[in-house]
Amino acid sequence: MNEERESEFRRPPARPEFSVAPLRPHTEPAGPTPALRIALWAWAAVAVVLVGIAAVVALEYDDVRAALAVSVQDAGAGATSSEVADTVTATLLGSGAVALVLLLLAALGLSMAAAKRVASGILLLVVGLATVGACVLFWSFMSDAGSIASGVLQWGPLVGAGFAAIASVASGIGMARK
Repeated sequence: MNEERESEFRRPPARPEFSVAPLRPHTEPAGPTPALRIALWAWAAVAVVLVGIAAVVALEYDDVRAALAVSVQDAGAGATSSEVADTVTATLLGSGAVALVLLLLAALGLSMAAAKRVASGILLLVVGLATVGACVLFWSFMSDAGSIASGVLQWGPLVGAGFAAIASVASGIGMARK
């Protein structure tokens, strides 16, 4: 009976106290990475180039439409004048819409990168490659309107494609280092 009482009153031994401390403290980098800075500057340059191209198209709208109409008419010999006009309008509006969407997606990707989101690098890489393709496609559309405004419509899209390529490479490097 004494044994029963002793086992009832026996308390388990005290657990030892322990703590786990990291070998080195975790520090967050103070600012954006060099890859993010390069991507930011490259996207800013792409935006400036695209706004410049849009300004040239807006200021020289009639000349641009006429040059594109001649190009479309030559490509589609049996096209009516209304079909040519519709094609030119669709080309200009579509190009502007694509440029706007790509710039908005790039801004989203840059804001995600500033928040250190993993998906930001993938988004910026994809948007950069799409922007390179869109600039080259716009350059091919504007080949006949290249002499307008000192050739801005000829070399501007290629400059935009170059800056978009730089932004893509910077985004890819940023993804590789994560």
